[in-house]
Amino acid sequence: MAKSRGKARSKSRARTAAQNAPRGIAGNMAELIERFGTEEACELHMIGLRWPDGFECPDCGHREYARVKGRREFRCTGCGWQFSATSGTLIAHTKLPLTLWFRAAFMVCSDARGASAQAIARECGVSDLTGHRILDRLRAAMGFAMSLCKVGGEWVELDGASVTCGNADGDVRHAGSGKTDAPVLLAVSGTRMAARSASDVTAGSVSEFCAQHVSRGRPVRCDDHPSHRQALPGGWDARMRASEADGDSEASLPVVHHAISSNLKAKLVGTCHGVTLGRLQAHLDEFAWKYSHRLGDQMADLLGELARWPHARLPEIRGVCATQPPHDGATDPGYQHNRYVDRKMLGRVRGWLVGELDAVVAAKAAEEALLTHV
Repeated sequence: MAKSRGKARSKSRARTAAQNAPRGIAGNMAELIERFGTEEACELHMIGLRWPDGFECPDCGHREYARVKGRREFRCTGCGWQFSATSGTLIAHTKLPLTLWFRAAFMVCSDARGASAQAIARECGVSDLTGHRILDRLRAAMGFAMSLCKVGGEWVELDGASVTCGNADGDVRHAGSGKTDAPVLLAVSGTRMAARSASDVTAGSVSEFCAQHVSRGRPVRCDDHPSHRQALPGGWDARMRASEADGDSEASLPVVHHAISSNLKAKLVGTCHGVTLGRLQAHLDEFAWKYSHRLGDQMADLLGELARWPHARLPEIRGVCATQPPHDGATDPGYQHNRYVDRKMLGRVRGWLVGELDAVVAAKAAEEALLTHV
């Protein structure tokens, strides 16, 4: 018997070792430091993300570059155009070493509960304010990507929830600070998720949320809430289910309900110990992005998002990642989300995102037309 238990234990240890084996860009912190422990390695990786087919100068088309001596910049050997590994990206003009950005990205992606700004500051040896700004940039990359997310597949589950948040000036951790129930809309499929803070859960909010984040023609599973009945029949194959209060065993929406009650609320209340309205959308973007990229290499995807999106100032990031109620938020200056947002920057960034979305839709339509002709 002892011999068989020993074999079982050895097999169990073997399975655990196989499950914990390094995958993707870095499996653990030691491997990350070994691979990206120098600034040169990080710069070369970022340049490779920006030009996956090899460097090509945007001015002259030359394909060779050299490092500028004594500076964190490179120059095209053809025309002399100078650039850095982060110029034009979301982390452009950073004075921090790229090794710290890579370490912070690994911390955010490696922990399913997410990393706090204090933990990033402690691990990277920077101030708490710098840790907050690093985390804001990383969440901004996720937020820009999730602004263009379309949930589709064989099925899509849609539901709303209410989460307790502190007001714009207070914190839910302290009594008397002022609490409010913020509506949240979620759409979940087997591989994708979209989550948005909403001003309300009316038919207009649900319809606009679906138009932005749910692929047309997909079968949408939802309950019989009046807003769902009014909003969905316009372009989706709505499959209503009776409310759980009616005692119908088939009424549950297992994936979206599990995501809301067991994962989202556990993160906001348990891990984050409460969030304010101004930061709710940033947490929703991080939650939805990590769900949508859970089957791949999250750190590689996050670094790709940092290289993909152009540089944005902090007010622009707050406007995109912390001010996305789908119904009335962008135009209502009295709404608590918008109290500290620059209107001009918000409008410019939203217009830029709409242009990006239109380009994605046009490219997909052209691809479908080509396949049809073939």
